[in-house]
Amino acid sequence: MASITAGKALIVLANLFYSIGAFVFDFNETHVRNPRWPPHARFHNGQTMTLGLLLSATSIYYLLKPVASQAQAKDNLFTSALIGSFYCSAGMSAILYPGTAWQDPEFAQGGEQRFVFSGTVVAVWIGYLLEVRRMGKVKSS
Repeated sequence: MASITAGKALIVLANLFYSIGAFVFDFNETHVRNPRWPPHARFHNGQTMTLGLLLSATSIYYLLKPVASQAQAKDNLFTSALIGSFYCSAGMSAILYPGTAWQDPEFAQGGEQRFVFSGTVVAVWIGYLLEVRRMGKVKSS
């Protein structure tokens, strides 16, 4: 079993936060239960939430899977961080598409997603850097 270190824990927690958080925060009147949303918009919201769950599971798999060498461990770590940051990176870029906004006008929130998404990406890559630093102190297999 792979040991849990501070870097790995940060990557796992960030993945769990965004993948579970999407279901917690989107099953309300601002997203899935928004009466103004047409069925196809709900379809894409469901697709996005499930994609986040799949990306998170894949990231955690690569992070924790057994490895035969230090080189493979470093490659898996990078793959985990890369995949683990895709969902929130996509969330940050979504505002660049025409006609998008951080929230619908009838809701008071101020677009907290920009901070959640960017903070999660930063957390994943801080976890990556902590783990790379720790691995540098470990002898090669």
